[in-house]
Amino acid sequence: MRVNSRLKGIASVLLILFVIAAVLTGGCGTAKKPAPKPLDQGQQTPGAPGNVTMPPRMVIGYYENPWPGTPDQTGSFPSMKAHAKSLSAVGPFWYKATQDGSLEAKDSQLVYDTARQLGLKMYPLVTNKTGSTDSVLGDPAVRTKVTDSIVKMVQEKGYDGVNIDFELLPPKHKDNLTAFMAELYPKMKAINKTVVISVFPQVDVAEDVSGAYDYPKLAPNTDFMQIMTYDNHWATSGPGPVAPVDWFEKNVKYAIEKCGGPHKVIIGISAYGYDWVGKEGETIKYVDAIVLAEKNGAKINYDEKAQAPWFKYKDHEVWFENDKSTAAKLDIVAKYKPAGIAVWRLGQEQPEIWGIIDKKFPKEQ
Repeated sequence: MRVNSRLKGIASVLLILFVIAAVLTGGCGTAKKPAPKPLDQGQQTPGAPGNVTMPPRMVIGYYENPWPGTPDQTGSFPSMKAHAKSLSAVGPFWYKATQDGSLEAKDSQLVYDTARQLGLKMYPLVTNKTGSTDSVLGDPAVRTKVTDSIVKMVQEKGYDGVNIDFELLPPKHKDNLTAFMAELYPKMKAINKTVVISVFPQVDVAEDVSGAYDYPKLAPNTDFMQIMTYDNHWATSGPGPVAPVDWFEKNVKYAIEKCGGPHKVIIGISAYGYDWVGKEGETIKYVDAIVLAEKNGAKINYDEKAQAPWFKYKDHEVWFENDKSTAAKLDIVAKYKPAGIAVWRLGQEQPEIWGIIDKKFPKEQ
């Protein structure tokens, strides 16, 4: 009897221990699944549709060749090297689509090799050569030749993708541009390459400039829409800010709404200015603007509404960009959290903007 009582006591203890263990593990021999980890807060962005995951944040620097007859180490080259740590990619201005379907090239092996050594991705620009637009976009046979030429170029050169930068398009080419991208995009995705298209802003922009770019129809046939949010005043418009912040924000917001969300949008950041005489202006770099003001004893003013520096000398009026005006635009960019920014162009900027970019809109690995 004592043995049986002892056994019964042991059995009772084991039963109790089993029940406790079952409760702690979720009961009935089925372990309770751990609670799902919260998503990284940096992956989700207000305004993105559904559960869209934001791509790694991009900071692209546009690269322009030096003046003819000068070495490759001039132009955008010094800036690319100096600020590579702040960049994720460069967009070299190297290719033009011609009316026979081929590409004119002005690429540089030195720049290519240096960008790769610096760990930068490369999305070269393909522009429409003057006089070629009607053929490139309007002739289906030529259109196919151009898209095939782009794919071949990207494969042979080992680029990470391409940026289609067809500008000054008559509105009549709206459907043709959409058809061009619908043909190019699947060819590029078949070789796992990125497609970017540069488009003009739409808010407070003349129809003859912006009418060819149908954001909702272009967006499905590109990875990113790069909005050229600059040249609100341009070389023949007469003096004024290149990208006043109110106009800038309206176009950022419009693009995100019409392109399907912030994950599809890259915002253009101007780094240059214009020196106007009447309505005739010439592009000017930051450093040249500062030297010009000092040389002529001109006071540099700052327009708080537009968030842009400017000055006058003789019969000239100069508007340009500096660290303060760039910071104002980056505050807007940070508010809307797009996929990236693209600076036009390397070598024109005040060097101090890179520290501001690192702080307000840093690239993500």
